[in-house]
Amino acid sequence: MASTASENITCGGFVFFNNFDSANLAKVEPVRVPETFEKDVYEIEGKSTNTSNSKGTLDSTYEFNLWTKHDCHGTQFQNNLRTWFYFGVQSSRPSVMVRFNIVNLNKQVKMFSQGMCPVFKIVPGHLHWERIRERPTYTLDQRGTDFTLSFLYTAPDNLKAITYFAFTYPFSYTDLQNYLKRIDVRMEKRSIMSADDIYYHRECAIKSLEDRRLDILTISSYHNISTEREDRLNNMFPEKNEERPYKFRDKKVIFISARVHPGETPSSFVLNGFLNFLLNREDQIAINLRRLYVFKLIPMLNPDGVAKGHYRMDTKGINLNRVYLNPSKDHPTIYAATSLIKYYHESYQLPSELTDDLSNIHLEIMDSNVSTINSTASIEDAVRDTTTRLLQQVTFMSLDEKNNCILDNNEKHLMTLEHLGSAAIDESERLFKESAKSDNVTEIRKSDKLTSTAVDVDEVPKSSESSGLYLYIDLHGHASKKGVFMYGNHFTDPEDTISCMLLPKLMSINNPHFHFTSCNFAERNMYIIDKRDGMSREGSGRVAIYKMTGLIRSYTLECNYNSGRLVNAIPARIRDGVNKTTNRRFVPPKYTPAVFEAVGAALGPSILDLTGNNPNSRLPNSQYRSIRGVKSHLKLTYVNNLSASSSKTVRKNNESDVAQTSGILKELETRLNDAVTGARNVIRNESNLMKKCILRRGASFYTAMKRVKSSKKPRQPLVRRALKNCASNVENSAIICAIKSDIETKPFLKTIDRYRSNKSNAGSTISNVLEPRLSANKKPMVTNSSTKMRVSSEETAAVRHGAKRLKIISSLRTSKPLPEIGESSYVAEETSTKVFSKVPRTCDKQSVKGACDRARIAGYLKPNESSRLKKINKTVVKESSVLDESTK
Repeated sequence: MASTASENITCGGFVFFNNFDSANLAKVEPVRVPETFEKDVYEIEGKSTNTSNSKGTLDSTYEFNLWTKHDCHGTQFQNNLRTWFYFGVQSSRPSVMVRFNIVNLNKQVKMFSQGMCPVFKIVPGHLHWERIRERPTYTLDQRGTDFTLSFLYTAPDNLKAITYFAFTYPFSYTDLQNYLKRIDVRMEKRSIMSADDIYYHRECAIKSLEDRRLDILTISSYHNISTEREDRLNNMFPEKNEERPYKFRDKKVIFISARVHPGETPSSFVLNGFLNFLLNREDQIAINLRRLYVFKLIPMLNPDGVAKGHYRMDTKGINLNRVYLNPSKDHPTIYAATSLIKYYHESYQLPSELTDDLSNIHLEIMDSNVSTINSTASIEDAVRDTTTRLLQQVTFMSLDEKNNCILDNNEKHLMTLEHLGSAAIDESERLFKESAKSDNVTEIRKSDKLTSTAVDVDEVPKSSESSGLYLYIDLHGHASKKGVFMYGNHFTDPEDTISCMLLPKLMSINNPHFHFTSCNFAERNMYIIDKRDGMSREGSGRVAIYKMTGLIRSYTLECNYNSGRLVNAIPARIRDGVNKTTNRRFVPPKYTPAVFEAVGAALGPSILDLTGNNPNSRLPNSQYRSIRGVKSHLKLTYVNNLSASSSKTVRKNNESDVAQTSGILKELETRLNDAVTGARNVIRNESNLMKKCILRRGASFYTAMKRVKSSKKPRQPLVRRALKNCASNVENSAIICAIKSDIETKPFLKTIDRYRSNKSNAGSTISNVLEPRLSANKKPMVTNSSTKMRVSSEETAAVRHGAKRLKIISSLRTSKPLPEIGESSYVAEETSTKVFSKVPRTCDKQSVKGACDRARIAGYLKPNESSRLKKINKTVVKESSVLDESTK
């Protein structure tokens, strides 16, 4: 079984490494170890490598169940977050197949169903992180809580090699420190030759709860650099040997942070891409960015959580992206970040109670060649800690001299800051006049001391007119929503809304993987409560910074771990020419660190496009042509969205009025419910009434038929004998109704003419049936020999065509309309005594029709009545069909 040590876990002949930064493996159990475990290794591998798809390979596959650690694992702050995993494994057998089942992950069905794969690297050997080649499988338990991820890998041939696996591309606290050290070495080798050279400064803002550095980087150019250093804020900057960076006149601060959530490693790669872009000496876009702005970068806001291998929390189980509004000493990194943001928002000014003793130390330029210290702290401490070191590094000269520059050996050819600042004033003022944020600078000289006061005149939000901040972005990773996108704040003023939407729109023009349609600027997204921890987003960096400073350009940038939904068509830059086309990809790729770094690099030109200072912009070759065109497009989109969501706005307005008119709305609601209930009752009653009418009509018809049958008179023997011969083949019988009236005699249907029969006895049968009825007629029509077939003046009949049985249905041929079904009983009562005494049984269709035909040929029916019979029969057929359908 598994044996656990302080540094690694040994199980089934494999060693699982868990003793490095960001690792979080909890335990390992073997599921299946091949039976050939004790056999010769090379014999086993000969089978497995040669027949990779054979049964032998499956039989020799090793399988292990792995458990990853919770956030704050084994402490009182342990929680249920178990998404991040990172471990190493070393095999004692080369090229064997191994299956890993990580059995206790959080539910991530959506992400892995979209093709998400873990990453691996081999040391030594395959040193770069890469996604595993075979797509993993996953299962979910019945409760839906434990998510199991399974994947295969082949052990390397080198038995000393260690294979590392991670949830996604890792970037640990150790990786960050090594990365920053390489940048420090590179920047120390530089030589300052002009005002456009890079000003780079790294310092420790504060120590975390577990005594890790919170690094902050300051990057700009030497334009408008001041001789004063930034203040040492209270309870911050613990490294006394690290100096604060210099202040800058008339330069806005752009503040960017990352990794407040430890497992969201894409944010680190985005920041690295932006950092590398800023440190580019040759790119004119980077030069203009450094010339116009001061960049403050915090690469890792949660160093303890990163080092412990957490996914979302710090070491006390707190989501640091929810405490920006009121950070305490339990959240030192967030406290330091918010303090710095307030400090830069106030243009390097803080009340005295928020600064410590060393904060009053500043440098003054005197008439003499000697710089002095004005400080309320003890002179000995100040000289020992800051002043002596500062004077040894930089020597300042009088302003009346010829602005000569002195290179100091300790600073490795650092030029005189005052000389660079004065040399760059004209050029910086030209850039600021071209930009949309021109500043009026008034220089005041008192006692030969240079100070400056900046007055901003064109910031859109009133609350941030005098702010020293220009932009704030907090970088994150996202598990479910595809692509790269931004969250912005909600504003009631349309101009503020357009200003907030402008940077994300420019990002979609400068980067193919940025999804502007996925950006969210809704008010609900500012105050929604997380299901995980029950905390509101009002305490997130984006919302809290806006509430503290009124900064409109306050964003959260999100990057999906896996892939996106689309790929933007990127226009060419001005210097590239209109005809130069980029390689268009229609299928979004799998995201890698290079893709994330490209997103960070796209921030640079997008920021310059905001004010029209991009020397190599893509806007002229886009469909918008200029920044004004982009704003017009956003305004049109905003208006369309307003018109489309007018119903939602009305609904929100109604909801706001509910608090004032709740009683009226309740009364209206009650009335409406009563009306709806009444309408339903009416419909139900009408349907019941219709059913009752149908039942009543059916019952009355049944009663009438019953009465008709009960009022029958005994038939004459002659009729019975006649019917016996013709009804022998009839299965179902019907009633022939003959109704008398004062109208002339009406014959049988014309359909009788269509049928022929060769039965010789049919004629005698019809004659025997009709003779007694003709004799009883009051108004005989025929006086010659045809009187043997006297038909009653109102006798009619209808024969349905194609029916299997003969149905001859009576019909009244009077001036009165045909009665309804409910009136059938009345008609039946009147006619029952006149009709059914004479009604014979029906006989076979062909026999009756053939007999009638023969009777007509014999002369019983007059030929001149045929036309009249046809007309009568037509009406009878129609009425009989109606009656037949009603009876059914």
